[in-house]
This record gives sequence, structure tokens and C-alpha cells, in this order.
Amino acid sequence: MVPGERCYVKKWLIVLVVAGLLTPLSGRADHSRTYADPVFAHPGLLHTQADLDRIELMVDAGMQPYLDGWNALLASPLSSDNWTPRATATIVRGGTGTNVSLLYTDIARAYQNALIWRISGDTDHGDTARDILNAWSATLTTITGNADRYLASGLYGYQMANAAELMRGYPGFDVAQMQDLLLDVFYTPLAERFLIGNAYGDDHNGAYIQNYWANWDLANMAATVAIGIFCDRADIYEIGVNYFQYGAGNGSIYNAIPYLHPGGLAQWQESGRDQPHTMLGIGLMATVAEMAWNQGDDLYGWADNRFLQAAEYVAKYNLGDAVPYSTYEWGSGVNGSVQTQTVISDSGRYGSRPIWEMIYHHYVSRKGLSAPNIAAIAAQGRPEGGPDPQSPSSYDHLGFGTLMHTRPSGGGGSAAQPAGNVADGTYRFTLQLDGKAMGTADTSSGAAALKSTYTGSPSQHWQVNHVGGGQYTIRNAASGLYLDVADVSHDHGASFIQWSYTGAANQRFAFLPTGGGYYRITPVHSNKPADVPGASTAENVELKQWRYILGSNQQWLLEPVS
Repeated sequence: MVPGERCYVKKWLIVLVVAGLLTPLSGRADHSRTYADPVFAHPGLLHTQADLDRIELMVDAGMQPYLDGWNALLASPLSSDNWTPRATATIVRGGTGTNVSLLYTDIARAYQNALIWRISGDTDHGDTARDILNAWSATLTTITGNADRYLASGLYGYQMANAAELMRGYPGFDVAQMQDLLLDVFYTPLAERFLIGNAYGDDHNGAYIQNYWANWDLANMAATVAIGIFCDRADIYEIGVNYFQYGAGNGSIYNAIPYLHPGGLAQWQESGRDQPHTMLGIGLMATVAEMAWNQGDDLYGWADNRFLQAAEYVAKYNLGDAVPYSTYEWGSGVNGSVQTQTVISDSGRYGSRPIWEMIYHHYVSRKGLSAPNIAAIAAQGRPEGGPDPQSPSSYDHLGFGTLMHTRPSGGGGSAAQPAGNVADGTYRFTLQLDGKAMGTADTSSGAAALKSTYTGSPSQHWQVNHVGGGQYTIRNAASGLYLDVADVSHDHGASFIQWSYTGAANQRFAFLPTGGGYYRITPVHSNKPADVPGASTAENVELKQWRYILGSNQQWLLEPVS
């Protein structure tokens, strides 16, 4: 494959069967596994060959703001080529014996030295990056600790893969050994287990699905996408992309961004917690989207640019402006104990992270869209630096976005949005709880949507039409009116009705899989699915929206009808 060539992975064509993929529940692989030929563009994580060529050209020409970004990279103490790796067999994050700084400091050094080699050709820096990465891939066997070990697998998994991707092809760099490390230590026992569960244990560490904040999912989604690309494992990559679109935890796009507000704004899941964690999540979602974009999948634009609206919301608030906030409720612990946040948090407000250049240069430079708040907060932090040795949380991001993500208008390649998950057509919606069907009380505008015994009436048939980005309109076959949440409400208990078409978000829906062929029918403005109050099995019960609580009274089977 030509370096930098964009490779769009056709999901329905590629099935990888690779010998020796499963490893024991303890210890490292014996490095005897074989890897498939490349199915992804390389380099193709956060940076493509076209990016690196552009940056080298601009730095050599002394063009701004590239030169300021380059000087920020050179000035970082972590960019020194005079470094001995501190690789160790066991890394602990959280609890007794925490030593995770050994890992994240060395990864930052490897990444920054790799960038300097890529841009300047200085092999002293290339040798340093290679030696750090080879030392860790030869030595590290276990990441452990308390639940924070899943943050380590996610944050440092995606970062390690990005540093390694830059060094692919460098003399003496052991690609296969690094692939083994990423699969056997970061991915299978930790990132995969956390997101979807496997032989190592249940997903989300055995907790209730809504227990962990969005950034926990997003860190492991970033690692999953990055490791899938670096290891040329399309199956792993697809797990990360699919989770972004439809995952059950708080990191998937509708759960991470539950509410749409007027003015092109959307509320972030952690906004009621504090702003540093909110911006962490924003940066991680951008990281997932950027890597997918470089492989031909447009997640930035998924769900009608929902992430753009969330990033605008977070930027606007942290610039000092007021934003709307709707009460956020979730389930915590093992059993889903209800927790509520009624106001946005000002804890850590006005801070920033080195995340905004990547987002700005996608939506504004690549796509030509308006993002005034992102533009303003990116300008405040320009040139973006990298990790600060005195601040452990600064190692959450690789940084140096001014150097690495500045691009000309219209530059940065192209990508296609994934297809929707439900085919257009006419369906009967059957409730898992009692087998009754969704219908309407009559054909009038404003009539309630309800569930009743299926009779085959056209009032119980719904015409589903994909309008892009995994969003659908749902039109009643008898009345010709559209399923709608009354008053564009975010509130629990708001009514599902039928109404003439307005094009508003309360008339667009996502079909989010719940397992066994069932879906939650989720209005995109509120992320609260169609619910039968009190799990009633009575006839003609009107449907309301409610927070998803894993109930069979919220899960619907889509059955095609003639």
C-alpha cells in the first residue's frame, strides 16, 4: 500500500481470520502469531502521510502558526533525545503501588521524539523513540490497579499506538512485538473487556451500564480504534466505530451528548460534574473521530454533527458565556442507583486542554462550517503545547495540535458517513414487554401514540426513512403524520404524539440496539426512548419518553410489513 493512501474499509466485505489471536488469561503471547496484510492506510491514526508532508514543508518555510507549534514541541522537556526508557513488567494505576507515571511519561517522550524525527529527519530523536517503544513492548506484561486500570488501558493504549504508528518502518523498530503488546496487555484484558465484556469479565467492570462517566468509555474507544488500525485488525476497529454510534455505555454519541439545545448547542454528559472532565471527554471523542476520518469513516458528522454542537456548548461555557442546562439523571453502582444533576458545574471553568485545534480544523478548515466558540477557545490556547511534567492530568492528551492539525481550507482528505442500521421501509413496532404494537389513537394531528394488541391496522404500521447520520423519521401509515415528542421537551413523561412534519429534532429518531434484535426508539433531541409507563400490560397505554433503564417496556422489535 502506498504510504498515506486512504483506505476505506468495507465493513461487509472484510472478515479477518488470523491464527493465534487468543492468548491465555495471564502472561504475554509468544510472538508466534502472524498478521494479515495491511487493510488500513499507514500512517493513519491521528496523522497521515499527507499531514506529515504538509507540516514538514510549512516548518521548513517558517510558516505560521506551524513554526510556533514546532518551537513549542522543541521547547518541551519531554522532547529531549537524551533518555533511558523506564520500562517495567507491571504498571499499576490506582491503589497501592501506583507507578503509572513511568508509562505515560515514556509514551509522551516517544511520541514527541517520533514527531521531531518525522518532521526534521533527525535520527537521534528517531532512535530515542524507537528505543522507548521497543523497551516497553519487550517488557510490559500487565496493567493492574483498582478500576483506574481501565483509564490506563484507554488513555495510554491510544497514545502508545499513535507513537508506534509514527515509527512504523523505522530501522530496528519491532512492529510485531508492539502489536502483541497492544493486543495482549492493553486491548483484550482491559479495553475490550471494559466496553463489551469477554473471557476476562463483564463489561464496565461488572457495574451498571450507566455507572462510568463518558470519558471512561471514550478512552477505551480511542484505544480500540487505534489498536485496530495499528494491528491491521478491522474487526477491532469496527468494535470501536460501532460503539461510538450505538454503544450501551455513556461514551457512545447519544449517551455522551444527551440533549440538544437551541442555537446549535448540545449538552455534554459530564457538564454537571466539572469542566476538566468534560473537556477530557470532548478531546477523546475528537480523537476517535479523527482516527476514523483518516480511515475514511466520518464520525465527526454522525448524528447530524452532534459532536460539533457539544463542542460548541463546552467551548461557549468555558469562554464565560451562559448555556442552557437540562437536568441529567443516570444510574450508578452495581444496581443503578438513581443520581441527578440539576445545574451545570462551574468547577474548573475557564480552563483548557490541548484539544481544540483538532476540532477547529476539522469543522472549520476541512468542512467549512461555522464554529465560533471553538474558534475562540482554540485561539486562546494557540500554540497548543503538550504534557506538563508537573501535571499528571496533562498526560491525558498527546497535544501539539497547532503544529499537527493546522490545515488549509478544504484540506484533510474526505470520508463517508457510515450507513444507517435500519433499512427504509414499513414496520410494525412490537414491545418486548407484552408483544403489543405501537399505534395511534386516531388519525388526527396531536393524537397520542400508544400500544395495543396488533390487529394489522394501518394505524399500527410506521414508515421509516433514513435522513442521514443514523437518524430517521417515523411516519404513521394511516394518518401520514410523523411521530413526535410534544413541545420538543426534555422532560420525563413528555408525550409521544403524531404531528405534521416540521423537520425538528423531536421528529427524528435513532434506533439504538438493546440486544436480541430489539431497539430503543430514541428521539434525538432528548435521548429518552419511547416507554410504557409503569411497565403496564394494559391495552391502549399512551407512550411517554423516559430515561433508558434497560426495561422491556422500552425495547421494540422492528418487523417489516407489506
